[in-house]
Amino acid sequence: MRRLFVLVFIAFITLNLTGNVEEVFANRDNEEFKDIYERKVPQTFHFTYDYENLYKFLDMSEKEYRSEWDSGKTIAEMAEKHEIYPQQLISYLAEKQFEALDKALKNGEIDRYFYYDYAISYMRSDIIEFINRNPNK
Repeated sequence: MRRLFVLVFIAFITLNLTGNVEEVFANRDNEEFKDIYERKVPQTFHFTYDYENLYKFLDMSEKEYRSEWDSGKTIAEMAEKHEIYPQQLISYLAEKQFEALDKALKNGEIDRYFYYDYAISYMRSDIIEFINRNPNK
């Protein structure tokens, strides 16, 4: 008897909860999702660092930079030596990447979904990896 009551109760709750549900289908006919289906995939974005501006930001000459790099110093260590905090370095490099992303988006090389995905998922880790590596270490 108790089992029957529980089954009837679950059926009653299920029917009442699903009765007023409005269905939205993510298919090619739904205008709200059409741009997602029509996007060009795969897309790539390759950012090339401008070392001339990086030297200026680090307040170093190319010769000083090369000397530090060859001795095994990372970009983060070079920045720290010049009293540039890691977040300042990351913000500077992120701004440069956003400028390149904006240009690629404007030129139609990437779409806004790629822009968002790259900015949210990859940019910070790419920058951190860039400033903390040196194969000469």
